[in-house]
Amino acid sequence: MVQDIVVYRDSAGWPQAVLIEDGQPVEWIRPQPDAAARRQDILLGRIESIDRALGAFIDIGQETNALLPHREVPPGCKPGQTVLVQIRRLIPNHHPAGTAGKGHLVTTRLQYAGLFAVYEPNPERVIRRSKLELVPVPEQEPLLAREATLLQSAHMNVLALASGSSPAPRLVWRPRTVCAAALTDWARPDLRSIQCNDVDLIRQLDSLVQERWPALRPILTVHPETFDLAAAFRLGNLPSEVYHHTGYLKNGASLVFDQTEALLVIDVNSAKAQAQDPEALRVMTNHLAAREIARQLRLRNQAGIVVVDFIRLHSAEDRAELVRLFTSELGKDRGKITIGGLTKLGLFELVRQAP
Repeated sequence: MVQDIVVYRDSAGWPQAVLIEDGQPVEWIRPQPDAAARRQDILLGRIESIDRALGAFIDIGQETNALLPHREVPPGCKPGQTVLVQIRRLIPNHHPAGTAGKGHLVTTRLQYAGLFAVYEPNPERVIRRSKLELVPVPEQEPLLAREATLLQSAHMNVLALASGSSPAPRLVWRPRTVCAAALTDWARPDLRSIQCNDVDLIRQLDSLVQERWPALRPILTVHPETFDLAAAFRLGNLPSEVYHHTGYLKNGASLVFDQTEALLVIDVNSAKAQAQDPEALRVMTNHLAAREIARQLRLRNQAGIVVVDFIRLHSAEDRAELVRLFTSELGKDRGKITIGGLTKLGLFELVRQAP
């Protein structure tokens, strides 16, 4: 498997990054306005209210107040006080007009994630990330120590910034810039290239690589700004591919994505696909669908329950092979996936937890 990281700006000037596997986009760090909340943001919030059962509702400068779980609410705190929190989980704000949506889930237990380590200041500890095991043994401890020092320094900066005189709510520190997130999530020793055509983004990438993993610097590929990186990797239609209701397979079959409040339903249809042997067509279409659905779940960063309605197969052997193939493709995902398997009605059930 050949992997490349592509970092560029869209037509509106927003930075974004894409992970390419064997020539196909499989993960996408989407462009976002600066005002949009992001996972792992650290903010100085203001307590708006406290619910004895749920916890504290914190004004973090978003449309809806964030929720700090009851077990983490500081003893004796009152509405109006400030509290340093980090966004643990982003809650999509899909709710009918005129109704209140759920706020993001926040925590007072700060974490600073790097390529090889996660630093937690309270209680203080450094957690080794599994990626470190991919690095040659003699390099592991120096890289770990180097990054732990950087993350500890970041925490000291956060405390200093939080103690400033600017009023709450306000963003104190954003660890997951597009460049930092791309390297943290995707950088591996066998990565083929990191490609970029924007001067500012190149500086950010080069600085991060030199700080965290100098061995990657030779694969940092710099292009002139006039070079259309998105066109070179065929990423121009990425937004429509991710947000579109229907997708098509190479043989003319289609996938229909229906997002409900509770789950994502994917229907596999033969559509325009044709073959002399109907059963062979079903098998081929399901195999193409299994590979594409696994890729789409990563690309869309789908979380929650997913139900796939594959084309019905008559042979128990064919059904077993489909389950094996789909499970293998899902195994490439960084997200945690719980597989329910095929039901008697031919539906494949799984739950995906976004990374």
